[in-house]
Amino acid sequence: MRRNGKGGAALVAVLIMLILVAAGTAVMIVTGKGRIREAEDIPAAAKEESSAAESVQDTSAAESTESVEVQESEPEPAIEYPVPQKAADYKDIDYKGLSMSAKHAMLLDLETNEIIAGSKYDRKIYPASLTKVMSLVVAVENVKDPKAKYKFTEKDIAPLVEDNASVAGFEIGESVTFEDLLYASILRSGADGTLGLANMVAGSEKEFVKLMNAKAAEMGLENTHFTNASGLHDDDHYSTCFDMERILAYAMENETCRKVLTAKEYTTTKTKKFHPDGLTFYSIIEERILGWFVDLDGDGNADGEIIGGKTGFTDEAGFCMEFIYEYEGKTYLAITCFSASQLSSTEDCIKVLENYVPKKK
Repeated sequence: MRRNGKGGAALVAVLIMLILVAAGTAVMIVTGKGRIREAEDIPAAAKEESSAAESVQDTSAAESTESVEVQESEPEPAIEYPVPQKAADYKDIDYKGLSMSAKHAMLLDLETNEIIAGSKYDRKIYPASLTKVMSLVVAVENVKDPKAKYKFTEKDIAPLVEDNASVAGFEIGESVTFEDLLYASILRSGADGTLGLANMVAGSEKEFVKLMNAKAAEMGLENTHFTNASGLHDDDHYSTCFDMERILAYAMENETCRKVLTAKEYTTTKTKKFHPDGLTFYSIIEERILGWFVDLDGDGNADGEIIGGKTGFTDEAGFCMEFIYEYEGKTYLAITCFSASQLSSTEDCIKVLENYVPKKK
């Protein structure tokens, strides 16, 4: 300060101002105000840029600010999708020697997650309606309100008729439950069932398919890609026996999915205008194995039981079959693809079970 005639009075004024500022700063520090409130309105990028400068300028304020303890919730455990490995006594399926028309096949021990036998199970196939097992999984895991109903429109039904897709029999204007759609999709392989699930869960089939592919990626299914929820043919809709068996194995670990996949029949909710007694769905699997049984030891008697599964067919995929088979307290999953006919598809899958399921000792 340059000394002049008013220098003394100016000095006193400056000192008083400094004392007032110091007192105000102390109050703000004690009450936790100041830069704390200001920082709340700074965008994240600006906070990062100014953090170094603020740490120097406001050290005392930061140290005096009352800290808040953050309660960290435990992260949910990651879901594991163990990859099946070949069993020590793995066998190649002799499809020629067994006169099987299917070229792709695999047998999985669900308990040990081991491949007991197989034939070209890692080769590309078109899964046809075996696709609906993944649709079942995705629907069950993503539905927001399982008690809600879905109302079919002409926009839903007309394309299915045009594509000659298999349907369960829902009508335009009919409102059905989520559970009805699940059983329609699996027991009768209804494309109307999977479309209803897709629209109910994701708003459209396109968005639902995104969930299907996301689930496939999450499971590590590198050779699987879906373009629709029902299995209608598309060159870009493909999988392998290996991947389809993994999807079925995963579904069997879910209580709801297992219940649907092993049901023999189901009657839908009654709709006064369309189906006053409800629609009764009988399992296609049960129809296919009627009169058949698995004879492991060749004594002419049934050993174990086929308790469920899924069928599939398109011209490009041929006839596909998945059996869920129980024997001696264990569950086995058998799959055959590209069989020549509906009859040979059933025969092929039973041959896999009869020749490669370990016999009781």
